[in-house]
Amino acid sequence: MTVLRAVVLGAGRRGTAHSEAVGDLEARARVAGIADIDLQRAESVAATSAPHANVSSDAINMLETMEPDVVYVTTPPEFHLQQTVAALERGAHVILEKPIALSVEEADQIGEAASKAGRMVHVCHQLRYIPGAAELGEILRNQRVALTHIWNYRMAPDIPGNWNRNWGGGHVVEWGIHYLDLCRYVMGSEAAEIHARYADIVLHGQPNWDNWDAYAMDIQWDNGAVGGYASTYALKPGIQGNAGLRIVAEEGLAEIDWTGCRWITPVGTQEWTGQRGDAERDLSAAVFDAIEQNDSSRLRQSYDDAVKTHRLVMAANESAVSGKSVQISYS
Repeated sequence: MTVLRAVVLGAGRRGTAHSEAVGDLEARARVAGIADIDLQRAESVAATSAPHANVSSDAINMLETMEPDVVYVTTPPEFHLQQTVAALERGAHVILEKPIALSVEEADQIGEAASKAGRMVHVCHQLRYIPGAAELGEILRNQRVALTHIWNYRMAPDIPGNWNRNWGGGHVVEWGIHYLDLCRYVMGSEAAEIHARYADIVLHGQPNWDNWDAYAMDIQWDNGAVGGYASTYALKPGIQGNAGLRIVAEEGLAEIDWTGCRWITPVGTQEWTGQRGDAERDLSAAVFDAIEQNDSSRLRQSYDDAVKTHRLVMAANESAVSGKSVQISYS
């Protein structure tokens, strides 16, 4: 079996996570290069997670010199279009961190570039790969659903850039996107209309803060279910935060978090559990399968489907800013 050559662009938290995931799959792929504008940070990730990797502060030059099979784009969203297109044009497949971009137009440009290059772009909606996600999909797509409920209570984001919503997109774009995408996956349904609101009260005026400290949204799903979303970054240090997704269906209750899923019914509970980080590894493994077998059906999401989730979260911000309900267009 050929060992795939991987390059990681961005040596922050997500670049580290993906480097570790490839390390868990070392018989199938190896991180051959890591690029970050902070060369010391790239060297640190290489030292701990990718001992064979070359490092560089120039992402595009690394793509030119390394000729990778697969590129992980984990840089801030403003660089995603340029770097993803550059990787595609050099013959690589791409694992692209969410959000795809901060506009629908740039997301569409990436899709066009992937089609032209004949290469795959797999967006890192990794919750599709948590234990039990596929099984819950088999259950929920065959019954009526009443309610989806997503929440996230935490302190200000641990990634400094996400303190600025123009950098990371704000609550739904940077975080809620995961559970909203998972709702689409396990229910097989689209969000038809949303109505969002935000607050900027508790954290307003703090140094370097230009985000919303709370965000709420009502969702109407095509399958008839209604949904609620509520998140805050305003918890005081020392108060334990929590987050999750609950789906109420005719035969039971689904409970989902980052380590797995539970399906609770009057006759008992089915539980699928793993470790945080398993989903990143399994997502990479699926991409490697797809590359080796030239079969994109090995993936749990096409790029076009990922853009539908992107349109959903962009519409959420449109509603939050305008104060009006938004009907979502997926074309």
